[in-house]
Amino acid sequence: MLTRTLLSLATLALLSIPATADGDPLADLIGTSWQLTTLDGAPVDAKVKSTLVISADSIGGNGGCNTYGGNLATTPDGIDISQVFSTMMACDGLQQEQAFFAALEAADNFAIVGDNLHLLEGDTVLAELAPAS
Repeated sequence: MLTRTLLSLATLALLSIPATADGDPLADLIGTSWQLTTLDGAPVDAKVKSTLVISADSIGGNGGCNTYGGNLATTPDGIDISQVFSTMMACDGLQQEQAFFAALEAADNFAIVGDNLHLLEGDTVLAELAPAS
């Protein structure tokens, strides 16, 4: 009886662990590409195409004017995007691009809502991105 109870508890414990490849919370995001749709709750300028490509330990893409990159790591509570760097070209979309880079650096977690990626700081959605086509 005790063995059956322990086996049932062990099975229940295993079923409650989130299913991610190798326990990596970023596993489903690695190799994906996104396009920025909203920033700080407001729609972005459709003429300024800001993208995000996620790799195992880095991010990159185009901010709308400049190509950029940065580091990506998991933390016990979420994610850490750091050392975002870019080329330094000027263009009309520079203000949106700089706000996007600031949102990347401030993000401490993410959520997939529907098909979209939400970059979060606490419970606040900093940026929403749709799958890149």
